[in-house]
Amino acid sequence: MSADSLPRRAALSWARHRSPTPQRLWPHLRSRGLEALVEAREDDLAQTLGSREAARALRRSAGDVEAPRWAAEIERRGVRVITAFDTEYPPLLLEIADPPFVLFASGSLERLRLPAVSVVGSREATRYGRDVAQRLGRELSAAGVAVVSGFARGVDAAAHEAALDGPGGTVAVLGCGLDVDYPREHRRLRERVAASGGLFLTEHPPGEEPRPQNFPIRNRIIAGLASGVVVVEASKRSGSLITARLAADFGRDVFAVPGSIFSDTSVGAHALLRDGAILCTGAEDVLAELFPSIGKLGALDRSAVATPDVSALRDLSGEARRLLETIAIEEPVSAEELSRALDLPAAAVLAGLFELEGAGLAVAVEGGRYGIRRR
Repeated sequence: MSADSLPRRAALSWARHRSPTPQRLWPHLRSRGLEALVEAREDDLAQTLGSREAARALRRSAGDVEAPRWAAEIERRGVRVITAFDTEYPPLLLEIADPPFVLFASGSLERLRLPAVSVVGSREATRYGRDVAQRLGRELSAAGVAVVSGFARGVDAAAHEAALDGPGGTVAVLGCGLDVDYPREHRRLRERVAASGGLFLTEHPPGEEPRPQNFPIRNRIIAGLASGVVVVEASKRSGSLITARLAADFGRDVFAVPGSIFSDTSVGAHALLRDGAILCTGAEDVLAELFPSIGKLGALDRSAVATPDVSALRDLSGEARRLLETIAIEEPVSAEELSRALDLPAAAVLAGLFELEGAGLAVAVEGGRYGIRRR
C-alpha cells in the first residue's frame, strides 16, 4: 500500500489523535467502508460514533497530512509503523472485533508469518510455573511456532526466554512505547530477544509510559495474534484470565495447565479447566489441537505424484515458491538445509513450509524433513 494512501493516512491519524477508538469505529468500517464514512455528514457520523468529536476526527483524518509525517519521524528512529490496512499487518489480529489501527514494531516481522501460540500466566509464578512455561516455550519454538507473551515477570519472561533458541522465536507485546525500559529487570532479556531475531509489538507510540489501563487492552493483542492461548498459572484475579476470556471470544482455543490444589496461582487455571478449557500437559497437546500437520509423519511415495492445485500455486508467496521448487528436486530436506541452500532466515523458511503444508503441497516426514505431498 502507498505510504500516503487514504486508508493508511486515516489509520495513522486515528492512532495519533486517539479518536475515534477501534471499538467504536471498526463495526462501521466493516459494514460501510472507509470512503463512505469520511464522506458522510457530520451529524450522521456523530450519531453513528457517539460523539461529535469522534465524527470530526474521522472526517479530518482523510486530509491529515501531518499523520504520515509523524509516522515517518518514528520510522527514522528504527521503528516500523504498520497500519491495519498494510500487508504486513497480522491477519489473525485483523479478525478480532477491535484490532489496533496501528502497530509499532521492532525486530523481525517474519515472526508474524509463523503459526503462533500465546503463553501467559502469573507474574508471581512458582518454580513449577516457570519450569512449565520454559518447557512450553522451548518445545513450541523448536516446532517452528512463534511464542507470544506480554513481557511481564514470571510466566511471560520464562516463555520468552526459552523460545529464543528455537526457529519459532518469540513475540513480546508491550503495554508501553517500544523505547520505554519496562520492566527494568528485563533489560537483559530485551537485548536477547532483539539479538535472536525476535519481535516487539505495541499499539502505544514511542515515549508512552506503562499505565495500569494499558495492560488489559494489550491482552487483546496477545490473544488475537495467536491460534490459541495457554494459561500456565493464574490466581483468581490474574490478568491472564482476561487474555483467556478474550481468546475464547475471538474463537481461539484456550488451554490450561493443571497445578497444585494448594497453590493460589492454580485457582484461575483450574477454573478454566472446569469451564471447558483444553487440558495442557505439554507442547504436544497444543500442537496436536492447533497444528496437527506439524510433526506428523507423512509417507513419500515417489510413484504417486499429486497434481498441484493451480490456484494454490498462484497464491503462494515468493519464498514458498522457492521452497517448493527446491523440495521437488532435493526431497526429503530439512528446514536447516533449505535455509542454507536458499540463503533465507530460519523464520522465513518455517513460514514458507507452513504455507506449503496449509496449501496441501508439502508434508513433514520422518526426522523433521519435508517432501512433496503425494496422493
